[in-house]
Amino acid sequence: MARVIDSQVLVHETAHQWWGDLVLWKSYRDQWISEGLANYASLLMLEQQSPAQFRQVLEKYRRDLLSKNKDGEWLRDAGPVTLGQRLESSHFPGGYTSISYERGTWLFHMLRSMLRDATLRESAPATRSRKGSNPDEPFFRALRKIRERYAGKSISTQELLQVFQEDLPRPLWYEKRPNLDWFLDGWIEGTAIPELEARDIRISEKAGVTTVSGVIVQKNVPDDLVTAVPVYATTASSAQVFLGEVLADGRETAFRLVAPSGARKVLLDPKLTILTTLK
Repeated sequence: MARVIDSQVLVHETAHQWWGDLVLWKSYRDQWISEGLANYASLLMLEQQSPAQFRQVLEKYRRDLLSKNKDGEWLRDAGPVTLGQRLESSHFPGGYTSISYERGTWLFHMLRSMLRDATLRESAPATRSRKGSNPDEPFFRALRKIRERYAGKSISTQELLQVFQEDLPRPLWYEKRPNLDWFLDGWIEGTAIPELEARDIRISEKAGVTTVSGVIVQKNVPDDLVTAVPVYATTASSAQVFLGEVLADGRETAFRLVAPSGARKVLLDPKLTILTTLK
């Protein structure tokens, strides 16, 4: 794994031509954008060559962020990405690199994943299966807008999210508004890494329509953390079918989704697209 990560250094530094040189960061609180996005861009190249290695790197970052120092303190508690160089301390001498690069990379991966899932949920079945359609287009379209609008300029974290909000799919609207304030407050300016659990699951069929209901539990998190959780169901053939995204708000959130006939079991984020604590 170390060899794979080392091989990404040149790609990472090349990506800084766009993220860090062409588009600059506004203050130390926004420096994570440059490092996180350059790093994620390098991993996108790796994903094209080897999806398995791409996944392995992200999982290494997850393990790093869930590690403890010699005094038993969680690395994630060094602070949010917006602390910039202030993440470095005697307790966490490598805090800046771990948080800015690794959590920053995960934040962009989460943005991409939840935009893709919300777009799939919002699209008609015919559109989902259309040859050549790209569910990642909302994410890359936002990056193109950022490059075009902020070329030769500095960008703040709030301005970055404003671009992503412009075409925000309705499943990601929070309190009936197209905003990502919840992602900024809980994930960018926060340090939580929740553990997710599904409880009180019920699968019922009425008038030919199958529904799945239950409660999503977020453990070890602030009361106001909001997470876009992709919910899947397994079928008799063991296939995993995407049902939709649920904005889990706080410790417990009830949900109800339409499912295919024959749904057997409910799975939360089986593709591991959220920075969570795994059981």
